[in-house]
Order: sequence, then C-alpha cells, then structure tokens
Amino acid sequence: MSDYTTISLRKEFVADVEEYIEDEPFGSVKEFVKHVVVQEMESEDEISEAEARRIGQKLRDLGYME
Repeated sequence: MSDYTTISLRKEFVADVEEYIEDEPFGSVKEFVKHVVVQEMESEDEISEAEARRIGQKLRDLGYME
C-alpha cells in the first residue's frame, strides 16, 4: 500500500493550471503537476542556486508561495 501526502496550492493557481491544461491530455491538475515534476527531475539541465532563489521570490510575489 502506498502512502500519500497532501500539497496545498492556492485556488487561483489551480484555476490557472486548469485553464492552461484545458486542451491538453491531462485528466487533472494533479496529473499535470506530477508530469512537470517528473520531467524536471529527469532533466539534466541544472539551475543555479541564485536562479532558484529568484524563481522562488517570483512565485512568492505572485502569491503562489508563502
């Protein structure tokens, strides 16, 4: 049996993702997010720590992260 956890996302973000994937082959936001995360994990491209901080700040500024 697999164990699961819950990740909270702002409703506005989920609505944006739902609109984005409307014509895509994903059945849910969960499937899309899983696809993107796995794709990123398998990517050999790396970002610098400074770039990761910049992206994190941008997401906080947009209200997607606290």
